[in-house]
Amino acid sequence: MPSLLDELDRAATRIETRHAHGTTVARAWGSLEAPKLVLTHGSFGAWSHWVRNIPALAEQRRVIALDMPGLGDSDAPADPISAESMGAIVAECLDQILAPGERFQLAGFSFGGIVGGQAALILEDRLDRFTVLGSNALGLPLDGRAPLRSPSRSMSDDEIREVHRHNLGIFMFGDPSRIDDLAIELQSRNTRRARVRSGVIPRGDSLARALARLNVPIRAIWGEKDATSGRYLDDRRRLFEALPNCTGFTVVPGAGHWVAYEEPDAVNRILLE
Repeated sequence: MPSLLDELDRAATRIETRHAHGTTVARAWGSLEAPKLVLTHGSFGAWSHWVRNIPALAEQRRVIALDMPGLGDSDAPADPISAESMGAIVAECLDQILAPGERFQLAGFSFGGIVGGQAALILEDRLDRFTVLGSNALGLPLDGRAPLRSPSRSMSDDEIREVHRHNLGIFMFGDPSRIDDLAIELQSRNTRRARVRSGVIPRGDSLARALARLNVPIRAIWGEKDATSGRYLDDRRRLFEALPNCTGFTVVPGAGHWVAYEEPDAVNRILLE
């Protein structure tokens, strides 16, 4: 039986854009006349990080979900990568997808928010709002967590699924009981295809510097149990609330790092405000 992921993929309009290092792929849903909402995903991910959000969002928006460079279906950029180089490719991609001068909102999850911050600087004159979900590169401490496991070729399919379930419970979910078959399927598909790693970028401050320069409305959404912020969640709240153009910092109770998947209704309400 087809999964929600496969159904959404079939329903999408696939858009391929060209840049100096190859092709960047996006998928779109919803009316061409609706306001545009661009979604960027996390590290080791793809457009499918938003699988539980797209159906509701596309009822009111033209949703454009990217596969960022070197992830999903998109070609890898040249090494060394940086938030700035990745952001420039994303901005070039959006400049090709959107009509000249067309306005849009941008929402970036985790690594997608870091890269999105750089794209936002380039396209700021067309950007109506930038929403950040659980991103780092804020020049703030990252909390420690238990080590992740790695699947191996010697493992059975069931053993590999348990590795992915373990890793999702450690890093992505606030409540491991919410890890379903679809989440495990996404984790398996996306991690196998990832050719770019965020590396040390989340430990830097590139997003904080971008936020300080942006003049568009900025919104933040964090899971209460986000594993990367942990006990330092209030530091993130203070950073965003100190921005003169921040319109809100929402903490979603019980949710982890992948807040858009674990609590889609709460995230969708904010993105549709």
